[in-house]
Formats: sequence, C-alpha cells, structure tokens
Amino acid sequence: MWTSSSPPRCNATSGPAINDRLGHPAGDQLLTVVAERLREAAGEALVARLGGDEFALVLPSATAADYIQRVVATMAPPVTVAGELLHVQVSIGLATADSDMVDPAELVRRADVAMYQAKHTGRNRWVTYTPAMDADATERARIERAIRQGLHHNRLHLLYQPVVALPEGRLTGVEALVRLHDADGTVIGPDRFIPVAEATGLIIPLGRWVLQTACRQAADWRRRLGAEAPARININVSARQLDDPNLLTDVAQALADTGLPAESLIVEITETAALSSDAAATTLYRLRDMGVGIALDDFGTGYSSLSLLMTCPVDVLKVDKSFVDDIDHRPDRAAVVKFLGHSATDLGVRLVAEGVETLTQATLLHQMGYQHAQGYHFAKPLPAEQIENFIQRATSPPVMAA
Repeated sequence: MWTSSSPPRCNATSGPAINDRLGHPAGDQLLTVVAERLREAAGEALVARLGGDEFALVLPSATAADYIQRVVATMAPPVTVAGELLHVQVSIGLATADSDMVDPAELVRRADVAMYQAKHTGRNRWVTYTPAMDADATERARIERAIRQGLHHNRLHLLYQPVVALPEGRLTGVEALVRLHDADGTVIGPDRFIPVAEATGLIIPLGRWVLQTACRQAADWRRRLGAEAPARININVSARQLDDPNLLTDVAQALADTGLPAESLIVEITETAALSSDAAATTLYRLRDMGVGIALDDFGTGYSSLSLLMTCPVDVLKVDKSFVDDIDHRPDRAAVVKFLGHSATDLGVRLVAEGVETLTQATLLHQMGYQHAQGYHFAKPLPAEQIENFIQRATSPPVMAA
C-alpha cells in the first residue's frame, strides 16, 4: 500500500540522447532492458514506468535501502543497443509515507524532488526526501526560469579570462565563461545555474549560445587586432553536450558563420565528460578531425587522468588549481606538478597551470618548465572590451622575473 511503502523514483540517464543518436527503436530497447532489470531487483515489489526514462518502485519501508542497493548493482553491467555499448546510470529519490499520509500523488512528488537532488550530487546515487528539499526545488525552478528568460531576453553575457605565456605574461588565449542575470539584474553564479542547466537539458541551447558568441568575439578580435588578438578561445563543453548529435554541426556552423579558423577554437572537457560514453569519445575525435583543439580541464584530480592521455585526443592539459595552490610550501605538491609538466612535454601536449594567484607560484611554475598559466595573478575574467587593455598592459614589463 502507498501508506506503508517507499516509492523510489528512478531516472536512467540519456534517454533523449539515445533517441536522438541511435533512434527511437534503440531508445525503446534500452528502456525495455532497464525495466527488466528493475523487475529483477525489485522482486515482488511494484514497478511502474512513469514516462520517459523515469520509473517508480513501491517498496516496503523497512527494506527499501536493500532494494535500492540491488537496483544500482543490477544496472551496473553495460547494455549493447544498436551495436553500441551503453552504461546505464541511475538517480534515485526515496520518499517514505508518513503515518497520516493518504495522498499517493504527494508521495510521488516527494520522491521526484529527492530524485532531482540525487541528480545534482552525481549519478548512481540515491537520496531520501526531506522537507528542506522543497525549498531547493523551488530555487531550482526559479533558476530554470531565469535560464530560459536569459536565452530569450539577452540576459546572458561572456567574460574572458586570459591565458598567458610565462614568464612575460603575454596573452596567448582566453577562456570564455558564461554569466547569467536574473530579471531583477542580480547575477546568478555559474555554480548555481550550470547544474540546473545540465539537469534540465538547457545546457544544450546555453552551450550553443556560448559557442556562437565566443566564436563571433574571437573573429572580431582577429579582424581588429591582427597578430595581437588572442590566438585561441576556449569554451567549456559538458558530457551532455558531447552526447548531443547536433554538437558537431553547431561547431561547424559557428566557425563558418564567423570565419574563425578551427585551430583557434579549443573545447574544454572534464575527465568525467571524456569518460561519460562511447559517443563522447567519438565526438572528441571528430572535433579533432575538424581542426578544433581539445583541452582536458582540472587535470590531475581524477583517477584515470594519465590513462586518458592515451585514449582521448588531448592537445592541452590544464593542471588543476588544487595542485598549484601549495607548490611554494608543499614539496609533495610541487613534485606532482613537476611530474605532470615532464609527462606533458614527453607526450607533446601543451600544459596550462590553472589558478595561479601569486608571483611566487608563477615563478616556480616557470622554473618547472611551464610555459602557460591562467589565474588571478594575471587577470580575473574580464569583459571583452577590457581584453584589449590587458593586451596593451601585457606588452609592457613582465609580470614575473625571468
């Protein structure tokens, strides 16, 4: 009965992406496998598909956790669909009926709220509903609305953080960073709106806007500044964007529309995005074939970072700020940073140190062989018009000792 059971709400990843990439029959086949695995894990408990890639299980409260652990374990083996090996990940929300609860719809709503909370904390996780999550859900809905309005009412803008050459601090490129304004003019930070964009799928139109805007700005700099213009512009691309079958077309269109050479565009990805699916890896190779550069962001923080250099078409490694922070008084961190520098050189990839905040850090990095860096010591993210001022400033005295 609803009043004595806990219905976890399960969401299996990439349903719409599978439909777009492999076709609806393949999506239906994947959903059939997911349903069969859920039935296997749930035993005699009720399993129902709610729509799309969402399912509900009605479970005895006392043993709900055991059931959920079985669900996660049952989903772990990959599935072969339309000749492609797919890894199914689940986000699970759990809600337990109160003694006086009589409304099944409210129980499902609570499980739904918890499921979206699980999505924000990573895949293959489960979260139990608490009343505090309702406030989070309301905030997410507000941010989702702000993103939609931002896309339609010109409330998005880009800042550009310089990437410089060591030791002189000469501008060699910029990283484009998107910012969002709410209707009242307040800025919503990327740490708040990017996760919502990912969870809702709005990251696709948002990413397309960033791509088009960044390419247009880079092309404008090239026309007006000539050799002094940033040689490269970096944009961040998420796992969900890499799964989007239209990404390659969007990149080709943005380059054609603006006249920006492909080699001037660098796509930044995280290790998680690179490992998210076979389709992601294929997309990266096809981007490389177009002439677009690939940068691995936050390098050194993942378990498979070094092995990724052998399996992904990486042109640039961006060493994570967490390693740079303590190199002036942590010999172990300094040794890791130095090792990464030698590894990158041997593999023929360009190395960028992220999060450089002091002259001491910049000097030590240069002594370790680093030729490029990025961070507040050189500049915070700047509006486009201030990049030209930075170029003039950077052609004056060096920002650090040679």
